[in-house]
Amino acid sequence: MAMQAAQAAKPADVLQMGASIPVSVPASATEAAHTANLVGQVYRPPGDGKWGLVVLSHGTPAGQEAREALTDGYGPQARAIAALGYVVVTGLRRGYGASDGPLADRYGSCSAPNYQRAAEEAARDVEAIMRYGQSLPFVDSGNVVLMGKSAGGFASLALAAQRPVGLRGVISFAGGRGAQPKMRAKKTICNEAVFLKTITDFASTTDVPMLWIYAKNDSYFRPALVEKMFKRYQQVGDEPALELHFVTPANAARDGGHGYFDKTSNINFWLSDVQDFLKAQTPGAEQDTQGIKGDKS
Repeated sequence: MAMQAAQAAKPADVLQMGASIPVSVPASATEAAHTANLVGQVYRPPGDGKWGLVVLSHGTPAGQEAREALTDGYGPQARAIAALGYVVVTGLRRGYGASDGPLADRYGSCSAPNYQRAAEEAARDVEAIMRYGQSLPFVDSGNVVLMGKSAGGFASLALAAQRPVGLRGVISFAGGRGAQPKMRAKKTICNEAVFLKTITDFASTTDVPMLWIYAKNDSYFRPALVEKMFKRYQQVGDEPALELHFVTPANAARDGGHGYFDKTSNINFWLSDVQDFLKAQTPGAEQDTQGIKGDKS
């Protein structure tokens, strides 16, 4: 069937609207079952279409004050991706910014972290954001890619392990948890063994391709740890296609590599890799940045 040729958008042409995203929270020892509200944003190309969906998830700033002050800080990144021909939906998880609380994705103490519980709660919110995006009339609900930075990347891996309907792949920038300051000084994370066990559990049920991007000078999740994570996915029986890219930021000597995705000056360095991955996982759902998308039959 022929597809209509479409002009690629520019980031400045991308349309943006606010979103109120419900998430169903089950009963616990401290609260009854209820529906919480997540504050989000939708970025979409201009015109009519059924575009693939990218769910973009944030990291975890240190300290309660920073968490409560968090806003949608990935506008430029979301616009750059949307300009490729995708709908990008962002959302603040419970306990962050103006979203309802309390904070849900804590992992507890550094010595005995419960990464699995943190992952489940973060994935609950990311799935709600994904389902909201899939319900939009201009979204192709069968072509979804999860994308996240740091704790958002970790949450994306957790949700991918649950095999949600419509998911085609995951892009993780500096994904991980447990990099508290005292542990970064020791060049490790909180209870690495427990963290790697959690990663192994994710790997055992994940069946979609993934792209991981880490800076070589990331002091939160160093290359040696990332290689161990990578091997956990390599060792599972039904190994998903996994690409691991280590990058050297332009100002590597001055800037901490963990913020590679955050800096808008780096967008043009990673955007082509992201575009290639999106094209491969969501065929027919993207626009061509060269200007015109040709017909297919």
